[in-house]
Amino acid sequence: MRKSTVAFLLYSLSICDIFVLLFALPIYSISYLPIWDNVYGPWSKRRMFIAFSTKFFYPLCMTAKTASLYIMVVITVERWIAVCRPLQVHIWCTFKNSVRIVTAIITFSIIINSPKCFEYQIGYSDTVGYWPKRGILDADEHWWYYITYFIGISVIFDYLLPFIIMFVANMKVINELRKSRKERALLTTSLQKEQNTTVMLLVVTVLFGFCHFFSMALKMFESIFKDFLTRHNEYFEVMIEVSNILIIIHIGTTFFIYYFFSARFRNILLYLFKKRRDLPDNSLTDLNKRRLLQKSDSTCTSLAKTSPKTSMA
Repeated sequence: MRKSTVAFLLYSLSICDIFVLLFALPIYSISYLPIWDNVYGPWSKRRMFIAFSTKFFYPLCMTAKTASLYIMVVITVERWIAVCRPLQVHIWCTFKNSVRIVTAIITFSIIINSPKCFEYQIGYSDTVGYWPKRGILDADEHWWYYITYFIGISVIFDYLLPFIIMFVANMKVINELRKSRKERALLTTSLQKEQNTTVMLLVVTVLFGFCHFFSMALKMFESIFKDFLTRHNEYFEVMIEVSNILIIIHIGTTFFIYYFFSARFRNILLYLFKKRRDLPDNSLTDLNKRRLLQKSDSTCTSLAKTSPKTSMA
């Protein structure tokens, strides 16, 4: 049941990251491809594409990003319970509770990101055509939104709260693993596998926090210094690009973390690529084959890790 709980959380995390990628593509990738004519002229198709994609895809992208962040928080807390509170793990960390928590996270993400539907509007004129413009995100006209939501709610719930929880929980898990290192020789095989799973998820969580910390720092600077992210300065542009590159690194390295730490993941991957001769003779019995086929989709989906020249802060 506990393995099913961890698998379900990783599966949910992967689905959210895939949606982040899909919704981010029109805004941060397709609009910058060299496929557009009349880029800066009147009635520019690229400008119209950016206007509509920002209006409709930006809120969805941020909603999936928030859900991904809090599912990672739940994974961190689940590891803390498994390592530091082993007697309560079968009571708290159940599959049913995981489904309820993920459902609550998705509902919370939709509610907290619903104001982002009004942050950007679609401008129109007969001479220029369509263009993206700021809606309630304009601090000069809607200072109340900038103070209460952009600074107060967004910074706290999107960055400070989840990162503090992950930092504290990871520190406790690391300390507990240090204490149990001397007793590793006395551990059973199942407990050793449990520790390997904990280390793997700990590495994923630490990498997640490191790669998203720069994005959080940009958001904090934006909350302190007005229009920090929208100033036309080459240094600010470099900061935004570094933030996006770190998120891409996090997306791309998760596959190697799973491959390095999980023997089952390697076996399933080898089986999917028809390299059965590299596996032990007894590892692909009829029962194992059925199990591998049933779990291949959910396990391989967890490969996808994702996340946007504006920052995703």
